[in-house]
Amino acid sequence: MDNLMQALFDHITEHLLGKYYGQTAFAERCAVRDEIGRKLWEQLPPSQKEQLEALQRAYDHAQMAELEAMFLASFDQCKSLALPHSA
Repeated sequence: MDNLMQALFDHITEHLLGKYYGQTAFAERCAVRDEIGRKLWEQLPPSQKEQLEALQRAYDHAQMAELEAMFLASFDQCKSLALPHSA
């Protein structure tokens, strides 16, 4: 993303996104994920805990990339809706 889009994205994720979590099952899904992760973590030896942490970081990076792509797609869609569509 260019600097402007990054600034908009950062503003939305830092100041607005949380306001919309209540309209989804985000909190519940996070709680389920965290409980499963905690149970798995407790069963693993140290070497596998390192692998699990690396896997979680990779998932986090992929999730952020998907969130950025959704932001860009939404921005383009909004921009398109604002344009005149007459022939």
